[in-house]
Parts: sequence; structure tokens; C-alpha cells
Amino acid sequence: MTGASPIVHFLYEPGNGGLDRVAVLLANGMAKRGISTELWLTKAVGPVAHLIAADVTVRMVPTPRIGGRGVQLVLQIPAVASMMRTHRPRAIFSAGNQTNLSLAIARRLAGPIPTKIIQKITNPVLRPGFGAWVKFYRTWRFGWTASLGDMTLTLSAPDAETYAHMYPRAARKFHAVPNPSVHADMWAAGEQRSARDPARQPQLLSVGRIAPQKGYITLVSALARIADRPWSMTILGDGPLLDDVRRRVAKLGIADRIEFKGFVDDVTPYLAQSDILVLSSRWEGFPAVPIEAMATGCSVVATDCSAGLTELLHQVGQGTVPIQDPEALAHAINAEIDHPQPIASLRACAAAYSIENSVDQHLELLRELCERG
Repeated sequence: MTGASPIVHFLYEPGNGGLDRVAVLLANGMAKRGISTELWLTKAVGPVAHLIAADVTVRMVPTPRIGGRGVQLVLQIPAVASMMRTHRPRAIFSAGNQTNLSLAIARRLAGPIPTKIIQKITNPVLRPGFGAWVKFYRTWRFGWTASLGDMTLTLSAPDAETYAHMYPRAARKFHAVPNPSVHADMWAAGEQRSARDPARQPQLLSVGRIAPQKGYITLVSALARIADRPWSMTILGDGPLLDDVRRRVAKLGIADRIEFKGFVDDVTPYLAQSDILVLSSRWEGFPAVPIEAMATGCSVVATDCSAGLTELLHQVGQGTVPIQDPEALAHAINAEIDHPQPIASLRACAAAYSIENSVDQHLELLRELCERG
């Protein structure tokens, strides 16, 4: 795969989301192998822009500076089609839900070129709280989008099976692939970890945007139920519900035990210093932070917000708890404090999500796709 035609990773911007980091890490990993690799961006500036390796070619997509992200992705379709005709990439990997459809349409407009469009579903098609019309529209739109592309990647086998069942006409296009979640610093942190001294206060951690999806009200309500035990919690992230969560923490009387750090660029030091990562989300695609935690030897307590994560945790004998159930979440945190998961088992589960293995599997799927023609 070292031919002249580049492999492109299409990303709106190098923002602070997980899919942004993944796209950059995949591009870096492919470029490191001597593959001509490009990032096509709408915006060049963002929290993970500094991670882009020097041997990755960055191309900016000409885009009218009007409207928000959705509008700009639509307006840039002719420009993307023109770039496809000019640069004739072997394949374009979409970073996630937000760019799948616009790329697929641009490919159709580009005409007779060999470029393969590889989509990725990073967040669930259907989520809790959707009304009947929204469910119908999203089910139709994602199915249509998948039909336009050459392959659609999911982040876990359960997700691939779910979408193949939802869209039988495109069933052969869905393939599970691990995202590159674990880097060398995480492995190194795990190698240094030893079992927690039972006499030491457990250090809890939560990572993610403080928004309705992440279930922070459930989290702090659960923590209040175990206030009679020693623990401290660090929360990494910001978002529209930050003030609401702070007020709830104060009302519950646990403000002196929870520290809000805001968004941080690198969570590795916090994972290395924490004993338990708590994920209280209402829904997720396949979140990266629990995998990163496992690589560092940090235990994970999570809601049943992701079929792929639930399956992964079962491999270490860890169940998940119902969403929006503070009592169950408190019980699970208590159980993990008293009976922590073995560090070796956690790290073994995370091994599949190394950058090297993820790049291997993305390239293998691309090879199979190209061989099919």
C-alpha cells in the first residue's frame, strides 16, 4: 500500500472530540508506514491540531464561511468532488457520522475515479429520547448514506450486527474495526501501576463533555449515596450543564470531594493517577476513554450505554449498570472499590486498541475492498 495515490482522512476540524483524535492518529499511523497519507480539513485550528505528524499532508477544503458545521459540509461538496478528481485518492476515510453523507455525495459528483469511500458510524443511529419521526428519518438517512458508500465501519461487532440487520441491502458493507485509542504513554503508565493499597483513599475519575448524554447528574447522585466512604473524584470536561452539575454537587454536600478540571488535552496522567474511571453516559458509540483507562490499569465502572463496551467489560468479568440508575451505579462503584479488577486482565483487553493494531485492521479492510473492485 505504498503506491502514489494517497489515502485521505476527512475531518471537519481537529477539535476536542474523540473522532477528531482518532482520525489524526490513524493518519499518523499510516504515514509512519511510508504510505502517502493526507488529512482534508475544513478548519485547521483545534485542540488536537498539534498531534498531526509532519509526514501527513494537510489540505484545506475551500468552504464558504457561512452557517454552522452542517451547512458548511453541504456547501463544500462541489469543492470536495473537485479535490477528488484532482488528487484521485485511493480511498477516503470519513472521521464519523458528521461527514459520511457529504463525502458519499461528493464521490458521486466526482465521476469515474477509483476512490473508495469508507464511512464510519461513531455515534448510535438511534438514541434514547428520540421521537417517532426522528427515529424514522435517522433510520432512513443512515441507510441511504451506507448505500452510497463502499464500506461502513463500526466500532464493535455488536454494532456491525445491529446495522446489518437494520439495513439488509447494505449488510455486507458493515465491518467492525478497533479505533486507535491506546498510545505508548498509556502502556508505559500501565507498566508502572501496582495494586492499590486498601488503606489509601480511592481516586475516582470521570471524563467527557458535561452535557445530557454523559449522565453527570446520575453520577453525582450515585456518589452522594456512598458519601460515608472515603473517595475523591476528578471530572475532566466542560459543557452546557457544568453550572447545573456544580449546583447539584453543592446541594448534595460533596463539593469538597469533587474537583472540576475542565477540558484537558491529555487524559493519560489523570488515568495513571486514578483507581476507577466512572462512565455514567446515557448512550455512546464505543467510547475510547474506558479502553484508555484499561490500558493504564485503571478499573472501569460503566453504564450499559454501549453494546461494544458492555461486551468488552464482560471479558474481564465486569458487568455494566442500567442507565440513569444512581443506586445501581453507587453499588457498582462500591463493589469495584472493595474488589478491584486485576491490572493484567484490564491491559490485555485494551491491547487490541493500540494504534498499530488499529492501523493494521483499517488497512486490511481497505485491501479487501480494493480487491473486490
